[in-house]
Amino acid sequence: MSAFLKVENLSKRYGDHQAIDNISFEIEEKKLFVLLGPSGCGKTTTLRCIGGLEKPDTGIISIRDETISNNEEQIFVAAEKRGMGMVAQSYAIWPHMSVFENIAFPLRMSKFDKNLLASRMEEALDMVQLKGLGTRNATDLSGGQQQRVALARAIVGRPKLLLFDEPLSNLDAKLREQMRYLLKEIQTEIGITAVYVTHDQSEAMGLGDELIVMNNGRIEQSDQAKSLYNNPKTKFVGEFIGTANMIEGRITQKESNSCKITLNNKNSEQIIKARLSRNTDSEQGMLLFRPEWISIQKGKKDNQENSIDGVVRTYQYLGDRSELIIETEFADIKASVTDDEDYIVGDKVTIKINENKAIVF
Repeated sequence: MSAFLKVENLSKRYGDHQAIDNISFEIEEKKLFVLLGPSGCGKTTTLRCIGGLEKPDTGIISIRDETISNNEEQIFVAAEKRGMGMVAQSYAIWPHMSVFENIAFPLRMSKFDKNLLASRMEEALDMVQLKGLGTRNATDLSGGQQQRVALARAIVGRPKLLLFDEPLSNLDAKLREQMRYLLKEIQTEIGITAVYVTHDQSEAMGLGDELIVMNNGRIEQSDQAKSLYNNPKTKFVGEFIGTANMIEGRITQKESNSCKITLNNKNSEQIIKARLSRNTDSEQGMLLFRPEWISIQKGKKDNQENSIDGVVRTYQYLGDRSELIIETEFADIKASVTDDEDYIVGDKVTIKINENKAIVF
């Protein structure tokens, strides 16, 4: 089955800044695809090129095998003719219009059948949980309600593709979480294909069927959320997604998919076995492990395999887990454990690193 949206060798430069650097990816129909990365990584520029708001320097963009952008063949379909809906960070609510008129605007512009307008609008209002608020002035609504107006306006015309440019960034944390569930529910219910831009990892991992992590205009990794978290292909992805402990060391033994890395300081060394992320001739490596990829034992257990001795520096009990920072000779290590053990600052402990999860880059 051919891809619904295909982006091939896309590049965009602003003066000396290479915003997008020869990226390619495909999106399946009815999937929500997330572009994730730090500020300036090229994710929003990529979205704007897909939407026709920016003209790429090179590359091809096509939907259902129909080309909508190709510089070499001088093809560039205007944004308003691409059949896409967009929800931006700004709600873009017209203050002189009611909720109903704000949402109905794209239907009126497209000369939608007036006999079907009321039923289509009722469906849209109900879907975004604004039923009964159609006559209200749109700017009298709360921020979360205004964002739902913007969402309803984007989907009411049933576009081919829905584009989201950090739509939840202006909302508070609790409302952002509620909207995240609503967005995914609506996207799944109506079966629309969507591209979603964010720098928020939780948002991306909660929403996306597949995620692309971008950095400096390039794609670092494209995968499902669980794979990105557990199997990062690069040090950047491992550090950007979630929380990671990272310690430099010397690779002393390599097998096909695993290795041993020696952590050194002035007084001691410790050998840790871990997965190997790549083939390399370099002796230097970076050990990465998540806070929950370790277990903790009270007391000092010298020379245990895959273990590091340390002292509890901070301890927080959070109900479903405990979070600690443990001071060791090699680094301060963040730990997240679900055992019922109580710790106090100053406790001597031994950290055991899961060799089947830790990764060396």
